[in-house]
Amino acid sequence: MTTVNTNNTTSGTGTTTGTGKSMSNLGINDFIALMTTQLKYQDPTNPQDSTAFVAQLAQFSNVSGIQQMNTSIASLLDQMRSSQAMNATSLVGHGVLVQADTTSLGAGEQVNGEVVTPTGTSDLTMVVNDSSGAIVRQFSVPATSGTSKFTWDGLDDSGKAIPAGTYKIKAIANVYGKSQQVATALSSKVDSVTIDPTDNSLTLNTGNLGSINMADVRRVL
Repeated sequence: MTTVNTNNTTSGTGTTTGTGKSMSNLGINDFIALMTTQLKYQDPTNPQDSTAFVAQLAQFSNVSGIQQMNTSIASLLDQMRSSQAMNATSLVGHGVLVQADTTSLGAGEQVNGEVVTPTGTSDLTMVVNDSSGAIVRQFSVPATSGTSKFTWDGLDDSGKAIPAGTYKIKAIANVYGKSQQVATALSSKVDSVTIDPTDNSLTLNTGNLGSINMADVRRVL
């Protein structure tokens, strides 16, 4: 009887063939080659059991089906990435609302945003701090059910235009007589879109809020 030495070795990560391929990475052509070689060198007086042969054919069918499924999934993911990229690029020139509390402001510009109004809020106070932490402006906003919108006109408490720079905006809600800070969402215009080639993630580049993740966008304005 002739014995075929396939030079198999076993490692901690699984079985490998003489070609160095992991059994988990065998493709359809590899399966065909292995089965053909097995039939070619089997003992004619003691042929392979038909049950085992059928089991191998079933394995071959499973591998083929898995490869086709992987190909279909990869194609679907590519289509989804392309669609997402198209949607992101269509945002260029449009405004987006993003949960944030810090913005870069140029001279003569204003800031628009909103806060989710807690139940029981009687009034809202917006506090603007400059980069040193000093308060430059405080103003009240009518509390409305759901969300309350606000606009800071870029002026300080004395009515003078603030210099260009980075400013932090926080909202203090009076909820049932107690002060409570709530998260703010600020708006900015999308200048460009960056696609990371390593993971195809999308980043929106804005003038006032810097680079933001596509997933962080609350609403397109």
